[in-house]
Amino acid sequence: MQIAVPDAQLAVAVEGSGRPIVFVNGFGSYKEIWTAQVAAFSRCAQTVCFDYRGQGESTGAVATSLAALANDLAAVLSQLQLKRPLLVGHSMGASVIWAFRQRHPDVPVSGVLVVDQSPKMLNDHQWQFGFRGLTARTAPVQLHRPRQGHETLHGMVPAVMDAFIRAESRRPFDREQGVALLADHFQADWRAQISNETAPVLFATAAQTPYFNNGYGQWLMRRNAQVREVMIQNCGHDVMAEVPEAFNQTLRHFMLQNK
Repeated sequence: MQIAVPDAQLAVAVEGSGRPIVFVNGFGSYKEIWTAQVAAFSRCAQTVCFDYRGQGESTGAVATSLAALANDLAAVLSQLQLKRPLLVGHSMGASVIWAFRQRHPDVPVSGVLVVDQSPKMLNDHQWQFGFRGLTARTAPVQLHRPRQGHETLHGMVPAVMDAFIRAESRRPFDREQGVALLADHFQADWRAQISNETAPVLFATAAQTPYFNNGYGQWLMRRNAQVREVMIQNCGHDVMAEVPEAFNQTLRHFMLQNK
């Protein structure tokens, strides 16, 4: 399915029927990263995944801001007429969701599930829960020189890996085209937005994440009674693709608790 937005056509995959769950990708990712969730939840809910503009099967230029992607997310929800969707965002996808909540506060959602993403990427003397090694001083280097090492602990499960590699081979992501978007993600600070969020929020945090110093979930829980955190073991950054059964169980519980 294609959904028209200004200057682009978004490739959207919709499966199943019932309560809508919208999965939002991380930086440079593809909708196929959610293969295990679509397989599990499309039996009892309506799953929605999409490629960002200029990525995967979507057309147009790569977005330069989280605001642009937030508006695209709003267009997907509106054109599909989704009522009180549950929003699930991985990595930068969580920032897209917070930008959407900031720019479209009147759109009701049933909850937000954040997958391994701090509310503030940059570390400073008052915040040590950002992306490891990322500060205002190191950001210009990290924009063009990605962190070395693996983002997963044991790799994605085969079914997800196969689907992801096929998507990547069809249209490889050019990181340099996404530098402006990544810079916007680096600079974003969603702590106040989350502290004032009225919908239920769950942080599904990877216990062995290579990217963040854990502790931001507890920090946010002290400031908003709507926020909870679940620490998922035996995985790195791509929680839903590495340990899909554990992640899916976490998502099921969240859905049952927040109908």
